[in-house]
Amino acid sequence: MSAAALIAIVLFLFFLVGVVVGVLVVIALSARRAHKAVPQVRPVVPPPPGTWPYIPGHDPDEGELDEPPWWHARGGD
Repeated sequence: MSAAALIAIVLFLFFLVGVVVGVLVVIALSARRAHKAVPQVRPVVPPPPGTWPYIPGHDPDEGELDEPPWWHARGGD
């Protein structure tokens, strides 16, 4: 094996070790940040009746239908 091939292998291994250490540092820092974060406790309460997503009654913003619905409208008839 030539000296150039040996140096190429050593540099490639050095590169791989650097990549692995970098990935481990990123994982460790994000885990540390998540561990230090203050947990946000939200009460689980069902929404009061008559609110989103199903408000009873007519929605005044919708208005009346000006044209027939698309499944009734036919082209050429």
